[in-house]
Parts: sequence; C-alpha cells; structure tokens
Amino acid sequence: MALVIKMIGVLKTAALFAVRRPKEAAIILLAALLALMFWRFNRERGRAQELAAKIEGLPPDAKQVVTIYRDRVVTKVRDGPTKIEYRDRYLPPEGHVEVVTKVDQPDQPPEVLIQDRGFTRRLGGGVVYAGEFLPMVDIKWAYWRRYSATVGITPRFGGLGVSRHVDDFMPFQNLEIFGIVGLDWQSERRLGLGIRTNF
Repeated sequence: MALVIKMIGVLKTAALFAVRRPKEAAIILLAALLALMFWRFNRERGRAQELAAKIEGLPPDAKQVVTIYRDRVVTKVRDGPTKIEYRDRYLPPEGHVEVVTKVDQPDQPPEVLIQDRGFTRRLGGGVVYAGEFLPMVDIKWAYWRRYSATVGITPRFGGLGVSRHVDDFMPFQNLEIFGIVGLDWQSERRLGLGIRTNF
C-alpha cells in the first residue's frame, strides 16, 4: 500500500512539473519519444534480419546453416530434397554456441549445441527498492535462458535474488529486473525489487 501511495505521489509531482514548466516537460517528452522510436527502429531492423535469414533458404550443396544475431541463434537444416526446417533459439549473454562435427559420420550435418543454462561468475550491480532505494552489488552464479540466480548485498541487507533479462520487450540489452530476499543487519527478513546490470 505504501508503494502505491508513493507511486501516486510521483505521478502528482510529474503532473505539477508539466503544468509549471511546460517547455522542459515537452523537451523531456520529445526525448522519450525519440528514444522509443529509435528502439522500435532497431528492433524492427533486427527482426527483418532474422526474417531474411529464414527466407534466404540454403545453397544447393549445404545441409545446414547456423546464423547468430546478437541474442538469437537461427538454424536452417535441410530435411529431404526440398524441405528446410528452421529453429530459432534465445542465446543469453552468458551462453555460447558450439558446432560439433562428427568425423566418422560425414553425411550428417554438424550438431549445434547452444549453452543457454549453466553456472557463471558475473559481477553486477543495480538499484533495489526495499522501503527505500538502495544501491546493490551482486554476483550472478547461475543462469537458465533469460533467468538468473544472484547473491547480492546492499547497505541495509544481503540475500539471494532471482533476475530476468528484459531485452525481449525493452531496448536495453544488458538490463535485468530482479527480486532479492535476505536478512538485514538486525536479522530481520527484507524483500527488495529493482533493476540490475552486468559489469
């Protein structure tokens, strides 16, 4: 309930700012709209590249083609004389792609292994809201596709967290939303929500 009251207060402050200083509010709104248009343009261009990779087909003598576009792995496999099968998978920033060829089976296409889960040691940080806004430093230790497990510490408490990449619906490639649960320095349970990034 306190969070709802604070959000209403923020909206009221923004409305008063727009009424009192309309020129500055218009500039901020225009900058936000330009940023949104730039993001939409980049996103549509990325989708067009992925679609072009799927439409191109395969050369007559190729059995398989693997294309990586930032966070997507598009695999085209020839299945019969005319049929081509497409696979599209997410590649997290922590993951990687391996192409394994089999020496004893030259007629088979190489196997594409996408490492989209596992353990890591990525240092990160962000801002958490737990009754007040607090800076946070954390270490990501496990990941599974867009989701990750972290251990973080703030000036008031420390604990375990779960995060999710937001690059599928926001323009930021290295941004995650997260929740953290832990104990403060008086051994009381604390819960926080916020955003984080990898260093």
